[in-house]
Amino acid sequence: MPRRLAATAAFAFLAAGCSLTKPEEEPAYVKATAVESRVDRIERQNTALLDLQRQVEALQAEVRRLRGELEEAQHEAKSAKDQQRDLYADVDRRLGALESHAAAAPVAAAPGAPPVAAAPVGDRDAYQAALDRLKAKDYDGAERTLKDFAATYPQSALKDNAIYWLGETYYVEKRYGDAIGAFERVVREYPDSRKVPDALLKIGYAHYELKRYREAREALGRILQRYADAAAAGPARDRLKLMDAERH
Repeated sequence: MPRRLAATAAFAFLAAGCSLTKPEEEPAYVKATAVESRVDRIERQNTALLDLQRQVEALQAEVRRLRGELEEAQHEAKSAKDQQRDLYADVDRRLGALESHAAAAPVAAAPGAPPVAAAPVGDRDAYQAALDRLKAKDYDGAERTLKDFAATYPQSALKDNAIYWLGETYYVEKRYGDAIGAFERVVREYPDSRKVPDALLKIGYAHYELKRYREAREALGRILQRYADAAAAGPARDRLKLMDAERH
């Protein structure tokens, strides 16, 4: 009997000891908590990685955009440089042709104009001086001299040419509005002048630079309709093709 009581007491003591163990100290609970912590840590790391990946993708997209803008800017700069070079070459070519013509042919009245007294001595010299300034890229001096020429020699047969070259001076300086005004004056006041097709061409070019594409097409189209055999018809056709390609 005493032995049975002792065993019962021992069992009760062990049971009491087990009941005193805290739940958070149970091995299963400890293990589950550790696993949950690892899962949380992995999820936080994955979230950070996803955020980092999105940032990298955003940076890559920004780099592609900037690269595209850089390429576009480089293309525009090259186009502007080529256009400026072609413009100077065109001015030099026209000046050379005009000088040759002026040296070989006498000054004549504009076709259809009533007979007038001979232009005052010196108009050709004044005109040539203005062209020399333009050829030397003295645009301020050329502008001033060409304006003075038109005012000083109002009856000169070279007046339409002087007004045209005044427009060229404005155009080279990218004063496109002033250039259009001068070229339109040639077309309006001297409809029989040989400079009309060239004036229309530069009117179209100037409107193009100002992004007035409808007006540019109108001016260039007039060349093809009325002056298809003029030297300006080729460049006009080329510019219209370029505008078609650019969808302007």
